[in-house]
Amino acid sequence: MVMRACTVRLTLAALAYAAIAAGAQELTLTASVDRSSVRENESFTYVLRAQGQVRGEPDLTPLAADFDILQRSRSTSIQMAGGQTSQVTEWLLQLMPDRPGQFTLPPVDYAGASSNAVNIEVLPALVSDAPADIFLEVEVAPSPAYAQAEVIYTIRLFRGVSTGRSALSAPETTGGEAIIERLGDDREYQVVRNGRSFMALERRYAIFPQSAGQLTILPVTFEAVVIAATGFSSVQRFRSEAFELEVLSPVAPPPQWRDAAWLPARSLELTERWSSTSGAISLTAGVPQTRTLIVEAEGVQETQLPELRVLPVDGVRQYPDQPELGREVTPRGLQARRTERYAVIAQAAGERTLPGVELPWFDVTERRWKAASVPAQPLEILPSPEAPGPAASAAPQPASPAADGGPGTAVWQAVSAALFVAWLATLGLWWQSWRPQRSVITATAAEAPRRGANRRLLRQLRSACEANDAKRAHALLLEWGALRLPGAEPSSLGAMAQRLPSELAKQIEALERSLFGPERQDWHGRELAQALAEIDSVDRSGETSGGELLMPLYR
Repeated sequence: MVMRACTVRLTLAALAYAAIAAGAQELTLTASVDRSSVRENESFTYVLRAQGQVRGEPDLTPLAADFDILQRSRSTSIQMAGGQTSQVTEWLLQLMPDRPGQFTLPPVDYAGASSNAVNIEVLPALVSDAPADIFLEVEVAPSPAYAQAEVIYTIRLFRGVSTGRSALSAPETTGGEAIIERLGDDREYQVVRNGRSFMALERRYAIFPQSAGQLTILPVTFEAVVIAATGFSSVQRFRSEAFELEVLSPVAPPPQWRDAAWLPARSLELTERWSSTSGAISLTAGVPQTRTLIVEAEGVQETQLPELRVLPVDGVRQYPDQPELGREVTPRGLQARRTERYAVIAQAAGERTLPGVELPWFDVTERRWKAASVPAQPLEILPSPEAPGPAASAAPQPASPAADGGPGTAVWQAVSAALFVAWLATLGLWWQSWRPQRSVITATAAEAPRRGANRRLLRQLRSACEANDAKRAHALLLEWGALRLPGAEPSSLGAMAQRLPSELAKQIEALERSLFGPERQDWHGRELAQALAEIDSVDRSGETSGGELLMPLYR
């Protein structure tokens, strides 16, 4: 027993060690920089992120080929996600470029893993480098700009002395209405100007001018307690330069998109997804699927993205959900996102084509109209699993055995023929007198079970409506439709509603939306019960007047 326990412990320890070793092997390296564009003699931060067990230090000397390593630090943290823990180690390096140009920071190899390469642009140093202790610079792009298009406003604060209790104001405009939004957090780095070192703080804003004309971006103000080298301090205020921005008028859309909304963006994509697997889209009659359309655009706000125009299709219903709007701050500015979802329900089996979706937009970079689109989608609609299968063929009736002709005399055959003719004549007279009465009896006997089933289903339906039980009402309605509607049994509530009077069809469609629509709301069956009561009253009046039970409900 002791040896068995020891064996189990050793096995568990070996498994744990194997899991740790496997986790250590699954090391991933990711490299990034805090800015993709810097100026000569400006420092930037290079981050190497390792996820997994690490030992020792990576070889970062390849980074020093074109950059000076000013500072280097390391941090380690433990992250938990999905019930699993992982170790994350980050190496942060302050790099200073030696010269302007386009550079690629090479991949870093470490413990069998390799990071990604990172591209960075080094611009020439500004000619107007100021020797003051504190100064501000402003950059605006693009200029000129279109109305309602994004303008990136960048303010840089340079400090060559120590400061305290500082505040930097936000930009304001005059001469026209504009929406101003801050983009992300501040960036701080070192800069060398005219041989002197400065700490730089960079802050970005997105400005959306709302109308054409001249827009003035007023100066921003930096106020701080400046601590001189002698130890004395004083409150000082510094201002940037004002900027005059020319705002261009919207460009009219071409004739093929004459009704398009003005949507100025740097890029725009329209994509489509289905809840089913990839490949050809197949639907099942009466079974909903989710269709998702996603718009992603750079240089606009999410509120500027218009509603997509989805064309209707015969035999296929599309119930839209509330759109989801979102945004993300990227190094280039704002990226807006609009997500629209539809519950798609096919009414009957067959083949349909879902029309494509098109969204015109104006490319502010190329200064021309474009259109993003998803192509038309062929649909294969399968029969509902609730639809009845082909009726079983009737069993062949056994053939009557042929009468054996025995020997007999001609006289006997003649007498038999005469008696048979007389019997047929008597039978015909009796049938003429009894047929009307028999027809009534047969019809009454045949309709009695159907009438009873109809009353039973209506009682159960009223009970489900009073209890607001949508699922039970759905099942009972399909059973009631199979009993009441002539022809093929309905495979879904939508197919059933197409064959009923308008008021009852309206309530059945409301039940279908509550069950399969994107907005699952509480269903109340009072109005459906009233519509069914009206149908029931018509049936009862038809019975008392000797009419037919199955009145023409279908449209």
